[in-house]
Amino acid sequence: MTEARHIDVLTIGGIDMDLVIAVDELPAHDLKVMGRFIGNMPGGPAANFACAASRLGLHVTALAEVGDDDPGRVIIEDFNNYGVDTSLIQVRPGGQTCFTIIFVPPGGEKGIVVVPTFTPEYDVARMRAALQQSYLMYLMPHDHGRFFAYADLAHQAGAAVMIDVEPTIGADRPAMERILAQTDIASFNQFGFTATTGEQPSIEAARRLLAAGPHTVVVTLGAQGSLAVSRDEAVHQPGFAVIPVDTTGAGDTFNAAFVSATRQNLPLGERLRFANAAGALSVTGMGPRGRLPTRDEVREFITDQTS
Repeated sequence: MTEARHIDVLTIGGIDMDLVIAVDELPAHDLKVMGRFIGNMPGGPAANFACAASRLGLHVTALAEVGDDDPGRVIIEDFNNYGVDTSLIQVRPGGQTCFTIIFVPPGGEKGIVVVPTFTPEYDVARMRAALQQSYLMYLMPHDHGRFFAYADLAHQAGAAVMIDVEPTIGADRPAMERILAQTDIASFNQFGFTATTGEQPSIEAARRLLAAGPHTVVVTLGAQGSLAVSRDEAVHQPGFAVIPVDTTGAGDTFNAAFVSATRQNLPLGERLRFANAAGALSVTGMGPRGRLPTRDEVREFITDQTS
């Protein structure tokens, strides 16, 4: 893509209101635990990504649908506060905004219950027009059929496609390879990688996925950092040691930082280090957007950690 486009990233869907509850331990089968209400906070993987990417200096437009209710209005207002373009946000008359329930125990390794309330319907002409002005489309391919349609629109418009893969994607290895055939950058968390490929995360396992189509495969490894492979490079980057408060949204912030570093044309290893640092900073705040760093804050953190 050589023509100038004014949208760095167009995010699709992935938007909800998070009910965040602190607990002493995650509830197990037939176990009751006491909780402490933290708050109702705008969240969702693509939405968290959008806010994090905007904080990192990218021009982000969100294409999503909310309900005609207070959570929907709060979500749009929060997007505006983070500088995300909300001109493509749709409001469903009489609809209830999708929500999640997030349990946060000591140490921050959360448990999440996702509650979809409706399936968004997007105007194809508006999506096509936005993609023609976008460098990258970002989404989670939960609905495989819709993903293929959206990816086709993106590539017709000259936009790259990046996906975020968690176990909830519901794909096995053959299905994942069909999705990867329409993907340029694939980012997995470690559990999504194993669930969809049947392999443990490794440089070798990630490299095998390149044959399906993407030019870059990224895998986050929690406290162990991350790894990435491209046609020419393979890197494992250790994580940064921080005291976690809440890991909600850490992967979304990582992905946003990886895209920010990619737009800066940094080498693969530097993209991972920058993304690891942003993800580490994000877990030091409570809630899905409790600590979204700026580009300068990430750079300062890296300097402090390596000096």
